[in-house]
Amino acid sequence: MPRTITHTVAYQCDGVPYDLFKIIFGGDGSYFVTAPYHPHDKATVAVLTVNYAEDEIAAALGDAVELAVLDDDDRRLKLSHHPDGFLQFSGEGVRSGRDPDGSPKGIGLVSWPLVRPALGPSFVLSFSDPSRSGRPSEGGRSTLVLPHDDIEHMSVGQTGLHIVGYYFPASWREFVFRGHDGGWWIHLIHPRAQAVKPLRVVLASKTSDFPGLIGLEARPHELEEPDGEASFILASSTGRAHRNEAGELLGDQLVCMYPQLSLDTAHLPSLNYALADPPYVDPAEAERSRDAMADESESEQ
Repeated sequence: MPRTITHTVAYQCDGVPYDLFKIIFGGDGSYFVTAPYHPHDKATVAVLTVNYAEDEIAAALGDAVELAVLDDDDRRLKLSHHPDGFLQFSGEGVRSGRDPDGSPKGIGLVSWPLVRPALGPSFVLSFSDPSRSGRPSEGGRSTLVLPHDDIEHMSVGQTGLHIVGYYFPASWREFVFRGHDGGWWIHLIHPRAQAVKPLRVVLASKTSDFPGLIGLEARPHELEEPDGEASFILASSTGRAHRNEAGELLGDQLVCMYPQLSLDTAHLPSLNYALADPPYVDPAEAERSRDAMADESESEQ
């Protein structure tokens, strides 16, 4: 069995399933969330502080702890959660990793380690229009389809989609079971309603260093569409937990928003690597240089 496993998550609306995002479990136990199918190639990324004492968690970009922009023409951005709790946005051409002092090179923070996950959501994806944010599903064996019929009774006047992911450690495999649809399921107790919430499950490889699992919940949502464009938001769990003067619990959260918001981007840092253009070399001059090096090598022999 491979140590790395990739799952595609699709949403079926109007009888058509659309691939929306992927969940990748790495061999070291890390998990990654990426949405390579949406149409946008520029994003705004931020670290926002949320207040858990408020019924609705909202934060203004003007109050962001960190703010940056990203050219993402290949839709390569991933939300990465590593075993020690390090959370970051990563991907090809994206500044990521840590400096020698342990601080993030790009946009990142330290949250809970995978061996001691939080009881709440681990990540959230919001789509204003799933059909315009995905692609018609290819229906592979690793594709998990979330049907609109399961949440149709809640979607009164709402056309968007909210998908919440919950990470569980390997010990929770005890509570995973096969449903009537043949898929994996787990039941979670909602902390406020004390009602059972059924979650669809994707599993890491059993040969992974941390063979955890992720439960998924779909809910209707109303996400604004700036200038009529389909919008998409990817948000992480929180880290850097602290309390304000009123004793309310605060936490910092990674957020990525497509399309790129109307901000003065000239003053914002970029998450992209600064790739130097290679100097132009005349083909004829390059050929003469190779011939000269070959002649020099033959003379030395």
